[in-house]
Amino acid sequence: MPTLKKLIIFSVSLIACFFIGIIIDLACGPEADPYDYYASFFHNTILGNDNYKPFYFNGYQFLNSDEEPANQAEINSAEWAVFLGADVKATDVNKAMYKLESKVDSALLLKYLKPNGKLPDSLYKNTFLKALVSGERNRALYYYRFVKGIEPLVSVPVNAWNPKSADPQLQIAKASEAVKRANAERISFLKLRYYYQAQRLYHYAGEISKANHVYETYIAGSKSKSSIIGLALALKAGEEWSLKNSAKAAYLFSKVFALYPDRRIQAYINFNNINERSRNILKFAKSNNEKAFVYAIIGFHTQSVSTTALEQVYKYQPRSPLIQVFLIREINKLEENYLSVKLDKNAIHDPYSFINTVGQDSIARKQKVYIKTLKVFCNKLVTQGRYPEPALGNLAYAYLSWMTDDNSAGFKALDKTNGDKLNPRLYDQKQLIRLLLISQKIKSFNSVSENELLPSLTWLNKKIKVERQYKASVWSDNKSLKSYSASARDFYALVLAPAYLKQKDTAMAALAMLKSQQSYTLSYNYDKPWPPGFNMPDFLQRIPHSHDLLKVINWCHHSRTTYYLKAVTAGVTDSIKYDLYDLLGTAYLREHKYNSAVNAFKHIPLKKRKLVPSDWWGDITLYSNPFLDRLHDYPKVFSSNPSRAFNKLQFAIKMAQLQKLAHNNPKKAAGYYYTMANGLYSTSYNGNSWYYISYTWNSYDADRKRTEYYDGDFLNASNAEKYYLKARSLSKNAEFKARCTFMAAKCKQQQFIGDWKYRVGADGEYNRNVRNNPYFVNLRKDYARTAFYKTAVNECSYFRDFIAGKKK
Repeated sequence: MPTLKKLIIFSVSLIACFFIGIIIDLACGPEADPYDYYASFFHNTILGNDNYKPFYFNGYQFLNSDEEPANQAEINSAEWAVFLGADVKATDVNKAMYKLESKVDSALLLKYLKPNGKLPDSLYKNTFLKALVSGERNRALYYYRFVKGIEPLVSVPVNAWNPKSADPQLQIAKASEAVKRANAERISFLKLRYYYQAQRLYHYAGEISKANHVYETYIAGSKSKSSIIGLALALKAGEEWSLKNSAKAAYLFSKVFALYPDRRIQAYINFNNINERSRNILKFAKSNNEKAFVYAIIGFHTQSVSTTALEQVYKYQPRSPLIQVFLIREINKLEENYLSVKLDKNAIHDPYSFINTVGQDSIARKQKVYIKTLKVFCNKLVTQGRYPEPALGNLAYAYLSWMTDDNSAGFKALDKTNGDKLNPRLYDQKQLIRLLLISQKIKSFNSVSENELLPSLTWLNKKIKVERQYKASVWSDNKSLKSYSASARDFYALVLAPAYLKQKDTAMAALAMLKSQQSYTLSYNYDKPWPPGFNMPDFLQRIPHSHDLLKVINWCHHSRTTYYLKAVTAGVTDSIKYDLYDLLGTAYLREHKYNSAVNAFKHIPLKKRKLVPSDWWGDITLYSNPFLDRLHDYPKVFSSNPSRAFNKLQFAIKMAQLQKLAHNNPKKAAGYYYTMANGLYSTSYNGNSWYYISYTWNSYDADRKRTEYYDGDFLNASNAEKYYLKARSLSKNAEFKARCTFMAAKCKQQQFIGDWKYRVGADGEYNRNVRNNPYFVNLRKDYARTAFYKTAVNECSYFRDFIAGKKK
C-alpha cells in the first residue's frame, strides 16, 4: 500500500475514534487482523506454494508478509553441507554459522577453530565444526576464519542509534586480501565465495568501481547455481544505482527478484524505490521471461484493480505460475471493495456500526465494469490453450459471475470443468464456488432447497474438521492454514444468516451465526475467562427472543433433527451449552419471564454462574446489588463481598418472588413494586447491573436509535418507570410517593434523545428536555411540602434549574 494511503487510513480512523468517543467497556478484544479484514471465498492458498506469499494482495499492509519466501541462511547451510560431504548436517552448519552467541562465536574462533583442533564439549558433536578442524578440509577452515574475521566490517551495527562505522581502509585492505586468496584458491566453491567477500568489502567501503570490477571480472561469468551469485547480483544492482544507472539497477533487481527467493522482498523494495519508468528498464531485458518479471514486480506494487501486469505476464510467459498469483490478486481486490459492499447491504449490523459505504459504493460501481474485463481474460486462459491449467479460468469466471449475481453464467463455467482432472486445491475451490452459487440461486429456504445445499455443507464441514488440526505458529498463518474455516465463517454470517433473516426466520439465522463463530474460532489469551454468553456472536446476544433460542438449543443438543440441521450444527460443541442457556435466561429477563429465566440459568453450574463482568474487569473483584435504593447513578456502588450481591440467577429468583408477593399481598404491593422498579432500573444503561440484560455497554448507547427489543429497559427504563408509578399509585405515604416520582423522573431522563448528550451548555435539545422533565412538575405541585422534596432539590441540579426557571 502506498504510504499516503496508509496515512489517510490511519488519520481517518484516529479522527473517527476521537470525535465519536466510543468506548466498548466489555466487548473489547484483539485488534483487527490485517490478514483477515474482508470476506474472501477465492483463496490465494490454491497456489500450493509460498514463493510469492509476501506479494499476495493485502490492502492493510505494504507487504502481505515480511519474511522472504526462502531463507538465505538455510540455503547457504545446505550448500556447505553438500560441499563438505554426506557426514555434515545442514542444521549443524546453520547453528555454527548463524545461531551461536557472539561470545561463544569469538571464543570458538580464537581457541578452537584450528587444524586438528579440539572442539569445546558443547559443540564437539557439531558435524560442520568437526569437518572444519579435520586435516582434510583446512582450506574450508581458512575461508571460514577469514569470513568470521571480516564480519564486523560488513555487518549492520547492533545498536542503530549509536552505530560505529567500519574503517574503510581496513575494508579495502581485506577486500584486496580476499581477491588474492580467491586467485590462489583451487576449489571453485571457495573461490566464488572469496570473490563475493571482496566485492562486498569494496561495496561497503564505497569503492564502487572496484566492487564492480570484481563482479564483472570474476563473478558475472560464473556458471555456478550457488545462492552467492544472487547476493553478488544484488550488490551489483546497488552499485549501478549508486552510479546513477537507475534503469539498469532496476533491471538487475528484477533479476534478483525472479531468480533468488531469499532476496525477493529486498529486490522488490529496492526496485520500487528506484522508481524508474518501465520502458527504460525493459530495454535491458534479454528474454521474454525477464520482461515478464519486470511487469510482475511493477504489478505487485499496484494496489488498484488492473489487468496490466496480468496481461503482460501472460503475453511473455503464458505458462508462468505468476498468472495464478496475479489473477487471484485481482479477485481479492474485488472482494475487498466490490464484494464487501454487496455483502454489507444484506449484512446484520450491530447498533454501533459506523460503516460509511458512500465512498465504497462509488468504488464498487467502477469495479463492476472492471469485472467484465477480468472475465474476458479468464476466457483467454480457457480458450487459447497456452496456460497449463485452464480450469483456473473457468473457476475464476464462475466466481466473478457469482459476485455479479449471474448464477446461470456461473454454473455454466463450473460445468466446463467437469471433465478436467483438477488438483485437490482447485477441486476444493470449485466446491466452495458451487456452494455460493446454490445459496444465491435459492429464493426461499425450506426443506427442499436446504437439501440442495446439504452436499456442499457436508463437504465444507470436512474441510473445517481437517483445518482444526492445524496450529499456526504466528498470527499471519491463521488465515492461510484455516482458509476454508474462514470462508465457512463468512458464508454462514454474511450469506446464509441474512437470507434466513430476510424471510423472518430468526431462529435459523441465529443458528447460522452460531455456526459461523464455531467454524473459525481463534484462541486469545485473556487474563480471565469470559462469563457465559459474553463470547457469543453479537447477533445471538441482541436479536433472538426466548422462543428463537429454545429452537437453537433444541437443534444443537437433541438428536431429532434433519440431515441439514445436523450439518449446520456439526462442530457446535457441547461446551457452548452454558452460553446458550445464558442467552436464553437473559432473553427471559428482557421479557420479564422470571420463573422461566430461573429454569434457564439453573442449567449453568454454580461456579460459572458466579462469573460477572467485574470478576474480570480490573484487579479488584466487585459485585453489584441491583436492588439498592439510590438517588445517584454515579459513582456506581459495588461490593467486594459476593454474599451481598446477585448474579443473574439470583436476580431472576428475587424478581419472581417480588412478582408473586405483589400479586398475593396487595397491602404491601407498593413496596414490592418499588423494589422491582429498582431492579429494573439497575439493569438500565445508568444502572450498576446493566449486564443482566445487555452484553455490551457503550458510551454511544445513550444517543443511538432504540433498535433492540430490550431497549425499553436498557435505554429507556420505561418499565422501571411504570413500576415506580404503580408503586406510587398504591401508596398513601407522601414521602414514598415523592420518592417514586423522582425515580420516575430519572427513568424519563433516559428517554430523552437529542444532539450529543454531553454537549456543554443548556441550549441543546437534551439539556432543555432534562430541565423540563414532566415529573418535576409533579414534584413541585404535589410534594413541595415533603422532606424528600428538599432532598431532591439538594441532590439534583436539573431539578434546581427547573425550579429556578419557573421562578423567572
